Amino acid sequence: MTLQVLEQQSFDDKRLEVAKLAVTLGHFCTDDLARVAELFSFDDKRLDFLKYAHAYCEDPQNYPGLRDVFKFQSNYDELIRTIYGKRP
Repeated sequence: MTLQVLEQQSFDDKRLEVAKLAVTLGHFCTDDLARVAELFSFDDKRLDFLKYAHAYCEDPQNYPGLRDVFKFQSNYDELIRTIYGKRP
């Protein structure tokens, strides 16, 4: 249901707002978060969402597996650097 609601949003800004609320209220694993992140049109929104969602993720140890969600390596590098405080 969450994915359907997110798909109905016309703009990434609104999609990001709804996705953050859903993550705060629900139970999401890394695979779920990847599916949500892939709905965003741009990497900057994916990055913003995944940084936020890390605190709510049920299996945060799997975050390094999110590389394929990003179009640009630099965005993945920033995610890992933000979460783990180091370069991937």
